[in-house]
Amino acid sequence: MKEKLEILLGDDAFYDSSTKNIFKEAYLSKLNENLINYEINFTLETEPKKVIENAHKYQIVVTDLDYTGDGCGKQGYEIIEHVSNLNPKPLLILCTSSDNIIEINKMVRTKIDYHAGTGKGHKFEDLIEILTKHLKGGIKNE
Repeated sequence: MKEKLEILLGDDAFYDSSTKNIFKEAYLSKLNENLINYEINFTLETEPKKVIENAHKYQIVVTDLDYTGDGCGKQGYEIIEHVSNLNPKPLLILCTSSDNIIEINKMVRTKIDYHAGTGKGHKFEDLIEILTKHLKGGIKNE
């Protein structure tokens, strides 16, 4: 019997239906292939307020840093602050292509479990790799 896994992924990129479809076809299908012992349900959310309101319902919460589309937003910090104070706290992953690593480390490093987007590929490739390794027990809070 497969273990159910509920993941909330907040990112303004999903306003674009083609991005949403690419994520489902390319990345989610790869995650399902890698984790055959799990029945994975992804909820894709574009509104930071809804991520905050619903985070307590999920085992894993993934958030972008910027929800404005202009690269200047910092709504993800509020989400991280909220989710890090939940009890029980879901696994919390920051998934951003922001290259301001110094600011990110200063603001949230102790509150997040993982940071996707620091690899060489697309941030979603990095996310799938982190989720796969974590759920297979291969990495712990990098």
